[in-house]
Amino acid sequence: MAVKMVLFRNVLLGFAVAAIALLVATLVAVTVLGQAAEELETFSSARRATTGPAGSGEGSSDPLALADFMRTGQVVTLVCGLTGFLLGLILLVVAANQAARLLKRLKEATRQLANVVVFDEAPHGSTSGSMDDLELEIYKMVRNIQASQKRYLDASPLTRLPGNRAIEQVLEGKMARDERFALCYVDLDDFKVYNDTYGYARGSELIKLTGEIIYRAKDRHADPDDFVGHIGGDDFVLIVASEKAPEVCAAIIAEFDQVIPRYYDQRDRERGFIECRDRYGVLRQFPLMSVSIAVVSDSRRKFNSPMEIARIATEIKDYVKTLPGSNYLIDRRSKSRVKSEDAGPAIMLDGFPEIRG
Repeated sequence: MAVKMVLFRNVLLGFAVAAIALLVATLVAVTVLGQAAEELETFSSARRATTGPAGSGEGSSDPLALADFMRTGQVVTLVCGLTGFLLGLILLVVAANQAARLLKRLKEATRQLANVVVFDEAPHGSTSGSMDDLELEIYKMVRNIQASQKRYLDASPLTRLPGNRAIEQVLEGKMARDERFALCYVDLDDFKVYNDTYGYARGSELIKLTGEIIYRAKDRHADPDDFVGHIGGDDFVLIVASEKAPEVCAAIIAEFDQVIPRYYDQRDRERGFIECRDRYGVLRQFPLMSVSIAVVSDSRRKFNSPMEIARIATEIKDYVKTLPGSNYLIDRRSKSRVKSEDAGPAIMLDGFPEIRG
């Protein structure tokens, strides 16, 4: 804010100096022209008195004509100078009002940001067409911060990744813009068993690791601006271009399978499983953790809402989790359009899913 104040103050000071300099130059020019005209008039009068009326001729009128011309120049200079001075004052007032208004908007925006309060509409009495460039940039900045704030309002405190609200907003935006996308629903297999066996702290460390693996795969094999979200627990969402989904999913599985044995004790790692009681109290052997990814794309069909996409992704995820090891499944089905609020199945099968391990 202090930098902006100094900038506008210097601009206004420059206008003031220019206006004063113009006024001084005008007054000096008028004064000099007036003195020259008086000297010529004195010279002309003295010459008349010396030569008399008889000696006056066409040549004797030259000093008087020149004096009249200089008087005229004096008037013109004065008028031009005063006009320039008035225009300078007008510009000075306009610049001062403009600076005051921009500073007011900048102060308001700063206050809103400081209080984490952002507006939902344009400033009262302003439209995008009537805003100055700086004012418009301030408005856009606050709106972008607002959108970012809403997106990450429900971010996971563990992974710092955006949550359900942001996922819905991204999907709604892509559907509104008719962008082709694939939603990859990432889920860890037998995470609860690991968490119960090794404890909450090591389970949380593994959740953070999974988020990092997904993010790295997205950065390396898809657009860095693509979306990664954390639904909660061991459930993640990755939204990329449809054609990038297979490569990204394969990269996630490859890195996860490579690093996951390090997070088990040597005894469990060597035998390839851990023993734990299931929800029914029965002691069972559970394999080392794997990852299952359900991929839902709009390349073959249109969706009605993010809820419909989530419902299909959950259906695919439940199926792929029944397969041994780490896998991703790309839904290749098409469907008849049904409203999201309709009861019953959301899809009609026409083809089969594609599964990759």
